[in-house]
Amino acid sequence: MKKFVLGIAATTCLVITGCGTSPAVQRPSANNRLTTGQQQNTTTNSSNSPSNNATSTGPVSVVDLQPFTGFQGQGITVSIPKGWNPSTTTGGDYKAITFSNPANPQEQVRVLYSTCVGCYMNANGKPDPAQVISEKNASNVQVSGAGGLIANYDFNVAGSSYQGTGRVQVSTNQSGYTEIDVLVSQQNQALRDAIMNSFNYAS
Repeated sequence: MKKFVLGIAATTCLVITGCGTSPAVQRPSANNRLTTGQQQNTTTNSSNSPSNNATSTGPVSVVDLQPFTGFQGQGITVSIPKGWNPSTTTGGDYKAITFSNPANPQEQVRVLYSTCVGCYMNANGKPDPAQVISEKNASNVQVSGAGGLIANYDFNVAGSSYQGTGRVQVSTNQSGYTEIDVLVSQQNQALRDAIMNSFNYAS
């Protein structure tokens, strides 16, 4: 189990909201984006690379990463900071779980799975993962992977100084898609990277 040093910084709270609706299929609702106004969690990590080692300016504690198995049946694996509080949001074709740091409710990790295939199909009938990014302030969107099935992006949350990192990946067999969004303070970017690197979707 990986351990990370956690530096606590004060920020505004976040809530999840989601993407819009499609005439044919239901997407995650407006309660599925990370936004201000709800409790969130804070995380920090250390890296083997000196350039990635974060300097904590607040109280320090140790954070363990542990596997999250809630979406294992859908082929999703990811490691989440131990002790972060989960909350669940569901809709007609999706389920999202947000993990918040009890020591700093502004830092959160959200994992979403949806069976909405039509949501990510473009006008030409081709998969476009960028279409289902639920963070409305997404920037630096980069589509990659075989067949362009992965979209990586950054996002900002109103009222927060934190910059988030996210990824949407659609299935190879047109069974749905998954999304992960990580929002942590600047000194916890190594933890962010560890969480993102642990994320995998085998469809």
